[in-house]
Amino acid sequence: MLDWLKRHPTHRVFIETPEGRWSFGEMVAEVEARHVSGTELVRPWPYFSSVVDLLAVMAKGSAVIVFDETPDRGSVDPAGAASVVFTSGSTGRPKGARLTLDNWSAAARASMAHLGHGEGDVWLLAMPLHHVAGLSIIVRSAYAGGSVRMLPGFDPTSFARQLRGGVTMVSVVPTMLSRLLEIEPGPYQGLKGMLVGGGPIPAGLLERAAAAGLPVLPTYGLTETCGQVATLRPGSAVDNKAHPLPGVELRIEPDGRIAVRGPMVSPGYVGEPDRVPGDWFVSGDLGRLDDDGALRVTGRADTVIVSGGENIDPAVVEETLSRVHGVEASLVLGLPSEEWGMEVVCLYVGEASPTRIESYLRDRLARFMIPKRWLRVEALPQTPLGKPDRVAAADFFS
Repeated sequence: MLDWLKRHPTHRVFIETPEGRWSFGEMVAEVEARHVSGTELVRPWPYFSSVVDLLAVMAKGSAVIVFDETPDRGSVDPAGAASVVFTSGSTGRPKGARLTLDNWSAAARASMAHLGHGEGDVWLLAMPLHHVAGLSIIVRSAYAGGSVRMLPGFDPTSFARQLRGGVTMVSVVPTMLSRLLEIEPGPYQGLKGMLVGGGPIPAGLLERAAAAGLPVLPTYGLTETCGQVATLRPGSAVDNKAHPLPGVELRIEPDGRIAVRGPMVSPGYVGEPDRVPGDWFVSGDLGRLDDDGALRVTGRADTVIVSGGENIDPAVVEETLSRVHGVEASLVLGLPSEEWGMEVVCLYVGEASPTRIESYLRDRLARFMIPKRWLRVEALPQTPLGKPDRVAAADFFS
């Protein structure tokens, strides 16, 4: 990884934060001066020092274990990987994906080839660095020679101000995009691509963004693949689908789950044996492939609710709820039930009453898909990356 940094002009800005600016030459000097004694546990903050910690450990042939607030991740064995990054844990316990330098470089090359980004681009980063969505922007730019403008968090007003300051590429989750459109819809001159992923995209959100002049590109990625593996091709008509990146193979398993094969796929999880090279990695996401090979993500296999012998996809119910006047957001999940096996329940934000909502759903969904319990909340629980937190949501009903 040190070779990646050294091949770019030393004067070019690599990292910019509210603290200041650092060039590639300055980053090389910081990395070379950083003492590394072996595998290190790093809890990264959105500061330059965290970027040095992350890159220095990997650059010197050791492994960096990236974590957030969970204290019991220091005993993991990277088994020869350059990094261990944990999954979001939005539907269960996080798992540590072992990622090699070969994985990271393959992911960076594929992203560059698909999106056309490189040395002249400036990425805006407001994602947590302990998630692959944030870390991948740092690694991708170290490989490609682009600049990264880091923010300490997401605030739509300051985010919009930065978008107007020479930013060319940015990644957001749907919640971030929605809040941006509410406060500062644009237009933003010079912005070439806005990757939108990390969770279900509400109906109409992409169209609203495109109408505001935002070059939105739905994207699909996984911690186990160093992030992005499929993104809508730049210049395509706005559509909630994603084309596989160069070197990425996608297929749909008989049970509907998305499978990925390519050089960016992790060799395995912490504590598990390596995956056989060339094997398909089967995700927990459900999807289908269009005739042109584009991927449409339809939900999560591990969130499917089996109630009274019927399979219920929460994403289908949530999409229907998004069209109910007075429902701003919703989260549908299943809870254990002696009578049904699983009982469909719903958290929602908005002024609509359960009676009005049920009346709307009865004309549009099968009866077994309609939630049996409703709970109005001020805000839906989310992970630090902005994904729906179904584990935390279940606690609301306890």
